Amino acid sequence: MRDPDEMGIRIAVAAAGVVMALMLASCAENEPETAVTLSPLAVDPVQPPPTSFERAPDTTTTVPGIAADLEFADLETLDELEFDKEVAIGRSVEDRPITVARRGVAGGTKVLVVGVIHGDEDAGADIVDVLRVADLPEGVELWLVRSMNPDGQFHQVRHNANGVDLNRNFAQNWGPIAEPGFWEYAGEGPASEPETRAMTALGEAIRPDLVLWYHQDLFRINPASGRDGEIRARYAALTGLPVIEVSGGTYTGTASQWSRTVVDSGGVGFTIELGPTLTRDEVIRHAEAVLTITAEM
Repeated sequence: MRDPDEMGIRIAVAAAGVVMALMLASCAENEPETAVTLSPLAVDPVQPPPTSFERAPDTTTTVPGIAADLEFADLETLDELEFDKEVAIGRSVEDRPITVARRGVAGGTKVLVVGVIHGDEDAGADIVDVLRVADLPEGVELWLVRSMNPDGQFHQVRHNANGVDLNRNFAQNWGPIAEPGFWEYAGEGPASEPETRAMTALGEAIRPDLVLWYHQDLFRINPASGRDGEIRARYAALTGLPVIEVSGGTYTGTASQWSRTVVDSGGVGFTIELGPTLTRDEVIRHAEAVLTITAEM
């Protein structure tokens, strides 16, 4: 015979599972008609978008689809950048380009999407790849950064080439954290890293309405209140992510805190914690969620 306490726990867990299933079903039934659905042809015009950096023997890195003579953006006139064009907004410590591509229509809801900030958490790059080629709804202006940490992504490490956690290096609410070698090392000072400065300049130049940052692999979205919380909850419902507090670290100088200082009035910026891996269907589901919450803003 099973231990009564154990049986009680099993019953409670099963009941919780039933409640969660009913809640998800209710969300699906009440989902507004504005939800965006991408057809396979819309995201796979010839073949699936590239999903990783190409590694060359000399350790240099090229980003798929980016020419070696990539044009550098004039940040003062960035709002004049032609659509469906990718330009560099800066370079990493190891001289790799940090790029942005603009898609959609001028004057639409302006969304900045960053696929990678921690180099070994790069599933978000696949979502950006889909957004690069997907059919977009009306009234959307996307600014897509595949990776703000190309060095970390190339070496498959959390930090940039200086050993700095870029998600603790932004000027907003920056504070010193530990020494080089520590997983949350915040750098020598606020925005001390070229990657952080590039992203800061981009945000100040375009003043987005929404900023989304992809991480792994806590599989959650941190809760919030008001309109911010509603948008987060909507994204969570569309993707199946739970809304649970993110904890376990020192959260000073983070990208999401900074992004809320550059969004237009009433704008939102938040982090999306993906799971350890993404299937192709999950990648498309997240891309659809980005377009849906943008269309609904």
